Amino acid sequence: MSLGNTQVLSGLRIIEIGRDVSTAYAARFFAIYGAEVIVIEPPEGHNIRWQPPWPEDIPDPEKSLLFAYLGGGKKSVVIDFDSESDLDTLRNLLLSSHGVLDSYPPGYLASYGLDLNDMCDLKKDLSVAQISPYGQFGPQAHWKASSITAAASGGQMYLAGDIDKPPLFTVGHQAYYQSGVQGFGALLAGIYSAKSTGTGEIFDLSVQEIQAATLEGGGPSAMWFGGEQTRSGNNPRALWGIYECLDGWIGVASMPRQTKSVLDAMGYSEMKKDPIFNTGGWNQESDDLLRVLVPAFTATKTAKEIFEIADQHRAPFGMIPTPKDLIEWPNHQVTGFWNEVDHPLLGTHLYPSGPIGFNGDRGEFEPAPSIGQHTDEIVGTLPKFVGDKEALPLEAENLPMPLSGVRVIDMTQVWSGPYGCRFLADMGADVVKVEGPTFPDPVRTAGGARETPDIDLAPYFNEYNRGKKGLSLDFKKPEGMKVLRELVATADVFVENWSSGVAERNSLSYEDLKVIKPDLVYISMPGFGHQGPDSSRVGFGPTIEQMGGLVALQGYEGGPPHKSGISYGDPIAGSTCAASVIASLVYREKTGEGMYCVIPQRDGVTGLVGEYFVAESLGIELPVRTSPRHLKSAPHNVYETLPDKEGRPIMGLLARSPNPEIVDYAFDRWVAIDCQTDEGWEKIVEIIGEERLRDEKFQAAENRRKYVEEIDEVISAWTKNQDAEEISKVFQNAGVCAAPVMSPALLMNDAHMLERESFITVVHDIAGEHLVSRPSWRAKRRTELPAKSGPCFGADSDEILAELGYSEKHIEDLYENGVTSRNLLGGR
Repeated sequence: MSLGNTQVLSGLRIIEIGRDVSTAYAARFFAIYGAEVIVIEPPEGHNIRWQPPWPEDIPDPEKSLLFAYLGGGKKSVVIDFDSESDLDTLRNLLLSSHGVLDSYPPGYLASYGLDLNDMCDLKKDLSVAQISPYGQFGPQAHWKASSITAAASGGQMYLAGDIDKPPLFTVGHQAYYQSGVQGFGALLAGIYSAKSTGTGEIFDLSVQEIQAATLEGGGPSAMWFGGEQTRSGNNPRALWGIYECLDGWIGVASMPRQTKSVLDAMGYSEMKKDPIFNTGGWNQESDDLLRVLVPAFTATKTAKEIFEIADQHRAPFGMIPTPKDLIEWPNHQVTGFWNEVDHPLLGTHLYPSGPIGFNGDRGEFEPAPSIGQHTDEIVGTLPKFVGDKEALPLEAENLPMPLSGVRVIDMTQVWSGPYGCRFLADMGADVVKVEGPTFPDPVRTAGGARETPDIDLAPYFNEYNRGKKGLSLDFKKPEGMKVLRELVATADVFVENWSSGVAERNSLSYEDLKVIKPDLVYISMPGFGHQGPDSSRVGFGPTIEQMGGLVALQGYEGGPPHKSGISYGDPIAGSTCAASVIASLVYREKTGEGMYCVIPQRDGVTGLVGEYFVAESLGIELPVRTSPRHLKSAPHNVYETLPDKEGRPIMGLLARSPNPEIVDYAFDRWVAIDCQTDEGWEKIVEIIGEERLRDEKFQAAENRRKYVEEIDEVISAWTKNQDAEEISKVFQNAGVCAAPVMSPALLMNDAHMLERESFITVVHDIAGEHLVSRPSWRAKRRTELPAKSGPCFGADSDEILAELGYSEKHIEDLYENGVTSRNLLGGR
């Protein structure tokens, strides 16, 4: 099955006009899936070309490994912003496109007469995604940012690492990469709006807000209770962490229902009957025992041995492969995951496949262009765009939400799928969350809740399922399957994140459902795809990031591989899911055909460190596990500052109403500082005023990297007596990248977030009003916001069944027969 001679995004023209990884990564998706992507570069080349790494560590914009990865398949046009004729060319280029990706500082393009809001008024079907560190407005909108300070700003860094060490800076450019995935989805939403209504959309995406809305349980706890979550290291729970084995490291990430599989894999099957493993949720007694059993088991075997045993029992252990390991990985050899391209200067290197298979198409790949390689070709054929000179700004209230009229059946559980379908609900889709009458989303019950209303009061569940309808349905019963198939006939999209083979065994595969709805968009999100030897494996977010190659690369300098502070694979897969749905709807609008999308979640994580695979395939060794060190900047670190005077109450990951337990208080505060230039160093020396920093040996960047420990000692002594916010403001005013390390609780009172109204109020049927994160795809033309929290268990079952034509008597029979329920104990 394929798309023939065209790809899902063929026929689109996208302009990338940015300075960082976020827009470059978003544009990469468009390029590999068929759009014509034109990257606008200044005469000296894209800013990314001047970021390490390079071969032999010699700066060369034409040999940038980061640009070699992110620039693949794009066309390069040079625009000199000091040239009026070039600005005219750029204006016409922008107006010739379907979508624009912009990451310049707010107001920068407008200062050159290139106001993208005005252009969207001039060309109604143009859409724009503006991605910036702090958004387009607010007191910090013009703050400088880098990968480390961007990570510090959104809360995820605070959660990563060990509690007795500074927050961990994860590998590469993760704050920007995850924002790029969301930028891809947001721009597609605008393009779909344009195709379905004639009017595009303008999105303001803040890198800070994107992370703040992606804090797993920490964010919801802060929004519901003002609670804090802190760093829990590599092993927050016995079955949620990383352990030493005979030849290195092995990871495990198990929900309560997989505990017995883990016991089988470790040879403790007789323990499965023990009451401590039959409570249905996590409990302290079982965790204490497993903290002894698991390391004793892993210490006696190699990672490969454990991995093979785990597959026999479907236990969620995961290896922690390096780039070299993954290039040679058997599953990738079978599936053809690696794509070879020939770069004219770097030579032959590899690209990972795209994270989405659109009817089997994982993308097409070409090497990155040289600076301005396509300028003559593009400019020579560019018509002058006239447009409607009398166009007026559109009234937001007159426009439907981008996905208005689209129905989504959400069969997913835990975080990845629910997170992805939340974007669709935020954009106006009618999302129906389907749960089993006796098998609800495990996030409802993981903290021990078993009955209504307790199962409805999990902040984690409600944050990532807000705005959805709730349907309880046992599709393993004939009557339940009949209802589900009737619901499919009314739907546009079907999303599942089951393990490979589950859909087929339950007669709910794409082949089964397209008979009912030929133009259905079907999204399948298996952890490791449907092909190859890994497809049978089980995996949650931590396993996904381990197996995807991220964890082997990140960790404290000289330390072991380290997991991220959240189950990072989940939101990456979720954002990818949302984008795949909208890309498929764009394709359906054009062709009238449905789409089968497969998202192997592991592969999406691999794409977040693509430059490491370019390097590995070229035989270039890059340093790993060096946090917080940087190849170019020095100092580049996270420093402790004055603690808070009042503690922030720490609550568990799964805190819930009505009386969450406070387990401790957090006082720690930190600041991230990135000195990128010699001029910036001079400013730092002037601000701190410490004579030792004036030593001539620190003046050149190369020497600062050499003596960075000495520098850090002096700066650390100074920051411990300073306020994190004040340090950041003073450094930013001096033009130096700095940001306080924000936590889930600190974000709730951040002046910039409050001015941007980054948290909004919704209504829960039982709990009443509470806060949720504002949609991170902040639309300017279509401003409707979510009003409802997550659905109570089965809350909308009656309404949906009645819509399908079921009488009150028939609905009552379905309750009596256990086909549907609004209570785990059965009935209404």
